[in-house]
Order: sequence, then structure tokens, then C-alpha cells
Amino acid sequence: MNERTPSDPELGGPAGPSAPPAASGRVVASRRQFAKAGAAAPVVLGSLLSKPALASQAYNCTVSGQMSGNASPRPGKVDCKTIGKSPGYWKNAASWPAGTVKGVMPAGNCSFANNTKGTVFGGFTSGGQALVDAFRYKSESSNCNVYGSRDPVFSTCSSKASMLQVLNTPGGLNDTMIYALGRATVATILNALSVGTDYPITVAQAIKMFNAVCPLGGKYQVNGSVYWDDNQVLAYFQSLYS
Repeated sequence: MNERTPSDPELGGPAGPSAPPAASGRVVASRRQFAKAGAAAPVVLGSLLSKPALASQAYNCTVSGQMSGNASPRPGKVDCKTIGKSPGYWKNAASWPAGTVKGVMPAGNCSFANNTKGTVFGGFTSGGQALVDAFRYKSESSNCNVYGSRDPVFSTCSSKASMLQVLNTPGGLNDTMIYALGRATVATILNALSVGTDYPITVAQAIKMFNAVCPLGGKYQVNGSVYWDDNQVLAYFQSLYS
């Protein structure tokens, strides 16, 4: 079976080793996370493969590897949660990887002095892929409130939010998908830039995945017949950091 994705050469690569025996409790929990998100069967998810640069030891951190029961760390395998850093880490980090500028959160009047806004989310480009304009803020707001593209007020705001502002969107019990997805996407981009070729997905691939599911009801095409929704993309991004 040829498991490459014809429509997206970035997702191609060797299929990696066969799935090991019985999954541990941690793997079961990981599977449940994807199951709750409505992920497709492992045989279908095999279309998302490891990059050659990952080599066999990190195959378990690709979508294909995790869904086939390779998520649990074992000798010679990578603990996927240790590869990247969380949105909270990047929000508080002193600096960001080359190619991005962290900037600062604005003071009370929500003005950005001396170009300290940092890298804007919408329009960030890598590998020919550019993030859609999905987050804006009301410059007249004392709290510099950020609104996602699924919020009615989004269209009334003209100022594009920075990646740091997206990381600072509220979470918790009142969290909404667009903000959770935005934070995970920023973390994934920064992780890929920081880790380099050993990160399970490229920046361009992360951008493409976000752009596809950002519109309400949007789907990311895994292959000719399988599509992922926002929950599935979010679950995968989150599986690569703790």
C-alpha cells in the first residue's frame, strides 16, 4: 500500500517500523483522546508519515506512530510529550526562535510602542504557507482583548493580533476551540522552529492544518478520502508537548 499523500508532498516519507506489541495504559489514554476527537482508524491515519529526518526512533511521535500504538516511550523510542514546549512555556520564555519576535503585551492603553508588538499571527509564512487572518484585537480596549474568527465581534476589529497575544487568550472551563487551537498552533510553530528537522511536523504543515480547520466546520484533508476536523488537529498538536 502506498501511504504517501499525493496532494501534499510535505507529508510523505518512509512508513517506519511495524507497530510493537500490546499498548500500555498511557497509549490507551492517548488513543482515547484521539477517539474522542473522532479520529479515523489507524490504518487510514498511516497516510500521515514520519519525515526522513526523524529516523526510526521518533516514528512513534508521528500521527501514524501514535495511532498504531507506538506512543508509549520505550528503549529507542521518543517520549512525544518531551519533544516540544507548551503554550505556557512560550508565553513566558525570554526569547523565541529565529524567524520570530516575541514582542511584549501592551500596557493599559493597548498601544504598541517602538515596534514591540512582535510577530503577527495572521500572515506568518513558512514553506510557501501563510497563516490565515484568524485573530484580531480591539486597540481601544484597556485589556487589548483578542477575538477569534468565529466570534461575531471579529469583523469589527481591524488590528491583527500577535502570536504572543494569541498565547495569552483565556483558557480554562470557558475556553473555546478557536483560542485553544490558536495557542496550540503558535506553540507548534515555535517548537518546529526551535527543534528543527527532528520535530514530527514542519511549520508549513502546521500552518496548512490550522488554515484548513480554522473556518467553522472546516476539514483538513489527510488523503483522498479522510478529513480531520479542528478537534483532531488540536489533539495531535497537543500530543507533542506537555
